[in-house]
Amino acid sequence: MGSLVALNIVLPWIIALVIFLVKKDIVTNWLTILTLPVLTFISYLIYIHPMPALIQTPHWVGSLITLYDYGLLGYFLYLGIKNNRIWVVALALLQVLLLTLVLIMIKENPTPNIYVDNLTALIFFIVAVVGVPIAIFATKYMEYEEKDKHKFVAIIIWFLGVMNFAVSANNIEWFFALFETTTLASVVMIGFRKDKEAIDNSMLALWMNQIGGVAILLGLMALIKNVGVYHFTDLLEFNGSKELIIAGLGFLSISALVKGAQMPFHKWLLGAMVAPTPVSAILHSATMVKIAPYLILRISPIIKGTLLSKLLVITTGFVFVVAAIIALTQDNFKKILAYSTISLLGLMMLAAAIGTPLAITASVLIIVFHAFAKGFLFVEAGVLEKVFHVKYIEQMRRLIERAPLTLMFIFFGFLAMTFVPFGTFVGKWIMIEEASNFLTHGSYIVLILYVGAGSAFLSILYMKVLGISVRKAHGISHVKFVTLPKRFNFVSVWYYVWILTITIFIAPFMVDVIVPVVKGIINSPVPVENESLSLVIKDSTLYFWQIIGALVILLLIHALPYFVKFKADIVHPYNCGENFPRYMSTFDFVCIQKIENYLNVFALALFIAVIIFGGGLL
Repeated sequence: MGSLVALNIVLPWIIALVIFLVKKDIVTNWLTILTLPVLTFISYLIYIHPMPALIQTPHWVGSLITLYDYGLLGYFLYLGIKNNRIWVVALALLQVLLLTLVLIMIKENPTPNIYVDNLTALIFFIVAVVGVPIAIFATKYMEYEEKDKHKFVAIIIWFLGVMNFAVSANNIEWFFALFETTTLASVVMIGFRKDKEAIDNSMLALWMNQIGGVAILLGLMALIKNVGVYHFTDLLEFNGSKELIIAGLGFLSISALVKGAQMPFHKWLLGAMVAPTPVSAILHSATMVKIAPYLILRISPIIKGTLLSKLLVITTGFVFVVAAIIALTQDNFKKILAYSTISLLGLMMLAAAIGTPLAITASVLIIVFHAFAKGFLFVEAGVLEKVFHVKYIEQMRRLIERAPLTLMFIFFGFLAMTFVPFGTFVGKWIMIEEASNFLTHGSYIVLILYVGAGSAFLSILYMKVLGISVRKAHGISHVKFVTLPKRFNFVSVWYYVWILTITIFIAPFMVDVIVPVVKGIINSPVPVENESLSLVIKDSTLYFWQIIGALVILLLIHALPYFVKFKADIVHPYNCGENFPRYMSTFDFVCIQKIENYLNVFALALFIAVIIFGGGLL
């Protein structure tokens, strides 16, 4: 088991190094393609191994990571000085100080530093099956760019190994090192084009994520000082008063909120839009932001029912709704996708913070489907950008004539984020059902409002984009199928087939894959069953015939835009009978922009409340 986990971490780094050094198209393309079956097979071998597994590591690995910590923070300090960013410099110096204090306080502990359970194995699977195809997509996408294709693809594949290491770290000090390594990766990828806007946005991502790193170190100090614990498994087995560890958990929660781009720290993720589109695809789907719900899921059994949990629900629920509303004001297609990610990350963390079996089931299910759908949608955004030169939704008018296949994929991706029987819808359904159980608790009564309103606004958002894409004054007469690169088509079809397959077989998928993950987190029965491919959740049933029927109806909806015709002309009197065309449009929600700053201030207040009140500092 230890060898497999090590291989899953180190192999992407080796492949990335070879690609970076050789710099040959044939090597880059074939090594990237071969990475997909290899990492998928390794993830499968880990998944079928008995769980959970604690893995000892040689002592020199810990020493190497400590040395690496200081080197990484030194590099952050260098970047801050080089780019004249006082916040980066100040936070890097603070991190060096806090890390030194943590290392002085730490005492030898026999607990293994690597921990692999079903949740870790699931993330390994997502990294392989969702992340590697983005690297394959990048091998062709970067041929449209003037920048170094080989270096870019190498960075993406290296990042996959970093993510695998991060979710298998049991030692929280190691987790800090990997948390900040993902920050380094975001800085390198966002600033890849090296123009002023790219550098500015990469520095924004750096200092904002440094705040998350500072929060982890403060949490570590609190945990070590109060109970002498600095491993996730030791936290889960802690039998003393929760008051002794709640401050540390509060700081860890803050780091998750920052990494999960929750308002007002969402701007670093929006800034990533200046990078090549595969960066957005990898950040939003398989890596980076998934650390946020992962971390909340890790500590969920401990914080369940605490004030910290309730404040996290309020904070993430607020972002779930507000980010979906703000997305309605956007015109840039990638920014729309980014805001919807921020929104759904809020829902994932909200569900994880509640900590009941069904809530955690919803969180894990949404993590999986969101990974596939967002990887899919950002790949299609890249196709629009490079093949059809479309970046804004207003440029998507009559897109159905110019890019019918790409629009069909986008339509399917949006449906997978919104409608029955896809997993994101099922996750929201579970959350609404679970929220109804809390209606007698005043502190949770806002929960059902959050889930209902956020889900509704996201549905409006996706339908707005699709409405513009198929809008036309007359029937379609010239549909042109543009030949797309084979690698683009492969990745698109890969995601399409995966989403369709796990949707059709969502009942066995949940019982055989999701439920073991949930049981591994909270060690409680999960009321989810598979009855002849029908999904049974407590007293509710989604029958297999309903799943197939819904998919057939959605398939028909795919075809409707080809036949629907909108025409609204009017003749004014005294104008010789000349026609004046009227154009259909969707509400732009621009009025919301006027209060966006106030919403950010309120979100910041919620952040402060989480750490001060939820963390027991007052």
